[in-house]
Amino acid sequence: MAWVRRRDERGAGARHTSAALERSLMAVLGGEYDDAEREITALLKADSGRVELYLALARIFRIRGEVGRAIRIHQNLLMRSDLGAPDRTRALAELAQDFRRGGFLRRAAASYEEVLTREPRHPQALAGLVDVLAEVGEYGRAIRTHRRLARVDKSRGAEEASRLWLGLAQAEHAQGHTDAARKALKKALSRDPKNARAHAWLGRIEAERGRNKAALAAWRAVPELDREVALDVYPRLEAAYSALDRAKDYEDFLRAILDRSPDDSGARCALARSRVARGAIDEGIAELRRVLDGDPRHRDARVELGRILLAEHRHTDAVKELSELLEVLDEPRSGPAR
Repeated sequence: MAWVRRRDERGAGARHTSAALERSLMAVLGGEYDDAEREITALLKADSGRVELYLALARIFRIRGEVGRAIRIHQNLLMRSDLGAPDRTRALAELAQDFRRGGFLRRAAASYEEVLTREPRHPQALAGLVDVLAEVGEYGRAIRTHRRLARVDKSRGAEEASRLWLGLAQAEHAQGHTDAARKALKKALSRDPKNARAHAWLGRIEAERGRNKAALAAWRAVPELDREVALDVYPRLEAAYSALDRAKDYEDFLRAILDRSPDDSGARCALARSRVARGAIDEGIAELRRVLDGDPRHRDARVELGRILLAEHRHTDAVKELSELLEVLDEPRSGPAR
C-alpha cells in the first residue's frame, strides 16, 4: 500500500501548495505584500524550480519599490541553463519593467529590444519600448515602433500616434528646426484632428513664422477641444486678432463659445479681461461675477476680480474679494488648477 501513501502525500502537497497560492493571492489583493512574500518564499523553499513563483516574488518586490531585488531575481533566472525559451522571454520582459521602474531607461529599452528579437510581436515589449523611447526623447524610433505595435494591438491607435508626433514636433522646435516641427504637427493632426495641444503648438509655430492668419486658424480650434489647453491659448488668440486689426472679432469669438457652452469659465474670464482692456470695466466685472455665481471657489476669477477692483480704487469691494480669495486659498485643492 506504499503507492497509496505516496499518492495521498502528493495530493496533500498539492492541496498545501494551492492553499498557499490562494493566501498569497489574497494578500496581494489586500495590499499585504509582506504576507504574500512569506507565502511565496515558503513555497520556493519546498520547490525552487518553479519559475512562475520567482516571477511573482520579483513583481512583489517591484510593487514595493525594491527594484534592485527584482532585478537580481530576473537576472538570476536568466543565468539558468535549464530556463526554457518562453520563460526566458518572460523574465526578459519583466527585467525591462524593473529597469524602467528604476529609471534605467536605456537598459529598459535594450531589454525590450532583446525580447523583440525573440518574439517580434510581443505586445507588452512593443508597448513598453514605445513608452520608454518617448520618455528619452527618441520620438522617431518611438513612432516606428508604434507602427509595429498598432498592427498587434489595435487599441494603441491614432490618438497615441498623434501624441508621439507632437512630441517629435516639440523636440524639433527645441532644436530650432521649425519646418520639421511644423511637418510633425501636421502628421499629428492627420492622425488625430482633435489633438488640442497639437493645434496650440501649430498656432505657436505659425505665429513665429509671421503667419498670423494660419496661427489664428490653429488656435481657434482649441477651445472646443480642450478647455484646459484653451486657457494658455486665449492670450495668444487675442494677440493674433489684434495683429490682424480684428480686436472686436475676438470678443465675438468668445461670445460664440459662451452661447454654446455658458459654463465655460475659461472663455468667460477671457471675455472679462478683454472687456476690461478696452475700458468696459463694469461689463468685465459682471462676467467675472457670473463665473463666481457658478463656482464661488474659482481662484482665477477671484484673483482677476480683486486686481480689477484695486486698479479701479474700489477698496471696500477689493477687501471683500481679498477675504474671499484667502478663504479659497486656505481650502485643499482638488482637480486641475484654474
